[in-house]
Amino acid sequence: MMEIGGLPAHILLVHGVVVLAPLAGLMAVVFALWRRSRSYLAWPLGVLAVVLVPLSVLTPEAGEQLEKAKPASDLVREHAEQGSFFRYVTVVFLLVAAAQILAAFPSAVSRWQALRGAGRLLAARWLVPATSVLGVIAGLFLVYEAVVTGHSGSASVWS
Repeated sequence: MMEIGGLPAHILLVHGVVVLAPLAGLMAVVFALWRRSRSYLAWPLGVLAVVLVPLSVLTPEAGEQLEKAKPASDLVREHAEQGSFFRYVTVVFLLVAAAQILAAFPSAVSRWQALRGAGRLLAARWLVPATSVLGVIAGLFLVYEAVVTGHSGSASVWS
């Protein structure tokens, strides 16, 4: 079982997911709806989206090791399934956040010679509104899944 400072790693890693996922989701919604915030939120949103993917992979892995060490109930199994699904949610969120950022700043892509054609595609007028809608949906769904998964985990521990 993975441990950090003598405690099961899942217990510590889950706090990162519980804090960072809703923060990233809300940041994506603000990025989509408030145009002035985009220059301030682009880097933090991108970094959080990238950090969430490995964190959402490590946390369930540590949870599965904890599940093998302790007796598992139906609530624990349900939580494990939700944690596995949450991995995919963070990957989709990363893709949507990257699309939002690239659509908002198409000139950043044109700096690389190999991606100049993509820069013209990113300059399309419909792309920012489309990625904004996707950003709101993905951000709210990430928050929802973080709450549902976290709730099922706490219910499995405290019941």
